Amino acid sequence: MSRLVLAVAGLLVAASPSSGQSVPEGIHRLANGPAAMCGIVGADAADLLATARRSSGLRAVPIPSDRFEMFEGGEPVRYQLVATLPTEPAHPAVSCRELYEEGGALRMKRSMRCDADRADCDALFQEFQALDAEFTSAIRGGGL
Repeated sequence: MSRLVLAVAGLLVAASPSSGQSVPEGIHRLANGPAAMCGIVGADAADLLATARRSSGLRAVPIPSDRFEMFEGGEPVRYQLVATLPTEPAHPAVSCRELYEEGGALRMKRSMRCDADRADCDALFQEFQALDAEFTSAIRGGGL
């Protein structure tokens, strides 16, 4: 398993919600149209997860979490799709972190679709923002 996947899995297990960060309108169940992320398209979060499970471009990655399941795709790993498990308050929700190089630096872009209660979706989005900040810090600090 790559160091990148292990680092992401570790961040998922250790994550805690943050506050004070803005949440874009397009992540919620009332968003217009289907969601496209990690190379797949779905009508809603549940459809995205079902499509991810069937996709030949994404593969399941075991992680030590009772909140999420994770998939990755691309060579080397370019996409990381994380879906909430049914016991998670923000279920169903799917988020994709796309990793790419730009100007010689590793960058990321996050997409998310959440069809649960708005407050739970917002809290999950903020949690992912905090994870992304930790991930960016680890990249810049040479920790990955």
